[in-house]
Amino acid sequence: MTFFEKVQNLDKRVFYLLMALAIAIPTIRPIGLPVTITSPVKKTFDFVESLPSGSVVVIGFDYEPGDEIELSPQAKALFVQLARKKIKVVTISSFPVGPMFAEECLKVLKDAGYQYGVDYVNLGYYAGGESTLAAFAKNPASIFSKDWHGNDVASMPIMKEITGMKDFAMAMTLNDGPTGGTGTHEWVRQSVMAYGTPFIIGCTGVLAANNMPYLDSGQVKGVLSGLRAAAEYEQLVGKLGDATRGMDAQSIGHVLIVAFVLLGNLGMLASRRRRSAGGEKK
Repeated sequence: MTFFEKVQNLDKRVFYLLMALAIAIPTIRPIGLPVTITSPVKKTFDFVESLPSGSVVVIGFDYEPGDEIELSPQAKALFVQLARKKIKVVTISSFPVGPMFAEECLKVLKDAGYQYGVDYVNLGYYAGGESTLAAFAKNPASIFSKDWHGNDVASMPIMKEITGMKDFAMAMTLNDGPTGGTGTHEWVRQSVMAYGTPFIIGCTGVLAANNMPYLDSGQVKGVLSGLRAAAEYEQLVGKLGDATRGMDAQSIGHVLIVAFVLLGNLGMLASRRRRSAGGEKK
């Protein structure tokens, strides 16, 4: 039996084992396979880099658990950059679970020495979609009197600087689409169109096509789409994390699948040729 025939008849459990290793190894320790930096990601990075130190930004955690794997890594990579520039952060969410995602991602700022209530705050969940976002944009105090932890918002130093959307140096939504929360379109209307606040979109990969026209028209400063964009951003900030792990595992898994498909087909061709040769001899 030739090598290719042996591969063709390989026990499928070997393939499962190799695939498990291909996913597990980079998940435990990211390899950092090269990822080309795309223009939308670079534009996002460059704009955030241009923000003045000490300014305040607002970020909406507008996604549910199914899309955390794509959007939380975007937030963490962005927070690394914001922390280096000493930019203050206000987070809000149009989903009840959003504040928990925000809390997890804000650990990046806490680890960087940020002080809660002074340098960052998690205001929590708001109901009502765009109409509530519009009220927040006009007067944040009318929507949030307490933060997610139950603290008095009015007494926080960071919120004393903010009277409305116009006071934020940048707004951003991490968004999985109009599935009950505030969508990217609503954010564009209430930040860019209503107040001229520079805006960035972070979305899932399937929503990239819906949001790229905003970047092409100049209405937004940048768009991050999917896990790939998060991995690119991690490379730009020089801190590899969950997105790089995910992309490494995905890339190695794809290479393994292609390799086995090729070897399997070569084995099949070798078997056919051997049978044909045997028939001609008879």
